[in-house]
Amino acid sequence: MKKITILLMIFVYYILSFSSIVVFVYHRFDDERYPTTNTWTEELEKHIKLVKELGYKAWSLKDLEDYIYGNKEEEKAVVFTIDDGYRTVYTKAFPIFKKYNVPFSVFLYFKGIDSSEYLTWNMIREMADYGVEFGHHSFSHNKFPSLLKKLGKEEFVKYFEEDLRKGLEIWDDHMHFKMKYYAYPYGYYNKEMIEVLKKNGFKMAFIQLSGSYSKEISPFEIPREALVEDWANESHVRYVLSRKALITENTPFYWKDGKLCIEAKIKVPETFANPVVYIREKGIVKSFEENGVIYAGPFNIENEYNSLMISVRGEDKKEYVRYFLIIK
Repeated sequence: MKKITILLMIFVYYILSFSSIVVFVYHRFDDERYPTTNTWTEELEKHIKLVKELGYKAWSLKDLEDYIYGNKEEEKAVVFTIDDGYRTVYTKAFPIFKKYNVPFSVFLYFKGIDSSEYLTWNMIREMADYGVEFGHHSFSHNKFPSLLKKLGKEEFVKYFEEDLRKGLEIWDDHMHFKMKYYAYPYGYYNKEMIEVLKKNGFKMAFIQLSGSYSKEISPFEIPREALVEDWANESHVRYVLSRKALITENTPFYWKDGKLCIEAKIKVPETFANPVVYIREKGIVKSFEENGVIYAGPFNIENEYNSLMISVRGEDKKEYVRYFLIIK
């Protein structure tokens, strides 16, 4: 009996230590004109092989939804997503995913469909018939949060909801089945947008900041790893798959007298060392830890959009990391 208990403890420890869910995001394929959003299909093929080699399952968005809402068990899994709906999704990436029988999804920028750079409806229908999932990436591809101050909350909500519904109406006209996943343009979002998505029956929404996913992260703020340009090499992919999700008990930043202050109460991992705080506009900044809380700042911030990264090393020697969107 004692031996069985020990084996069970080892098994539970293994699951807790090594279970990981990571969402990849791509944009264009084999398009040297746009290196910051391009991934070579040779690299994509390596990513798929590496995921399989390391024992990860390839999940669909439906698998991820089922996991989030309690209908699927956790396991080591990767979700492949693509934003915008450029035509190279069909001409370059689709054959690779079919070759390895790996599910993937495409978030559509609706205004672009049927134009020269983007997917046609015939391409979309063919992929959907094969099993490719599709999500909403807006009608206009606007930096929506920038409009909140200009329009006020009530008008902003109307504006975003109208944009959302434009895309849904176009989708309904062509495809006739429900769309329930959203990827924020540029990864920029706010609480007002989340409420509109919930109201309209969406189940998940995705940002463009890095990190693993944990159920303690909102299903409307799911992080994704962008595997483009220099971040598409094998060593970087291995690195992002090795990290775990850092969880805070609070929103880890606030504004005081117009300056950004960091105060992160770390929930997961419970015990940690080597905290690192990074602000995109500032780089790595000086910080200190006291009683499980990481402090930094105050900082003068110039850019409207920034990202905050907090990284620590847990007792299991793994890196725990989380990125947060900051809107001035």
